Amino acid sequence: MNDYKAIKYYIENNELDLEKVINDYSHYIETIINNMSRNNLSNEDKEEIASEVFFILWKNKIKLDINKHLSSYIAGITKNVVKEYLRKIKINFDISDYEDNLCSYDKISSLDDNVEKISKIEKKLENMKEIDKIIFLDFYYFSKSIKDIAKEQKISEFSIKQRLYRIRNKIKKEVR
Repeated sequence: MNDYKAIKYYIENNELDLEKVINDYSHYIETIINNMSRNNLSNEDKEEIASEVFFILWKNKIKLDINKHLSSYIAGITKNVVKEYLRKIKINFDISDYEDNLCSYDKISSLDDNVEKISKIEKKLENMKEIDKIIFLDFYYFSKSIKDIAKEQKISEFSIKQRLYRIRNKIKKEVR
């Protein structure tokens, strides 16, 4: 998804238009899930995770800053839900343990604390070379491996690592 829209784009009649969000971000969420799980999840698991992401977003819609990009919230929520889901599979939680955890699942509030940092990172990305933006977004937002990014960009893995190191240093200076 190259078109990162502000949350206010998805507000109609003072209400989050979840149908529009689902239409625009389903593929984005699917990409993050596939990259994080390395396609080790069934389609049903992926659908459950995507549904959970949209549920958490809807449940916390009043906490969203309408001037921020929705993609930042969705990426953070998706990563947290996937991590939790993969943990559940590995440890085999009892379903009641998972339900208790789900009830207190409030990942957006933890994201709210970082909204200012996210905004600074987005501003810094706007001023970077296009290749650096792509590498950064592929690695941090889409959870692609360095190897996959190197293949797609037709540059060495070492070059990708070096660029990520430089990008992180530039962003750290800005975010501090």
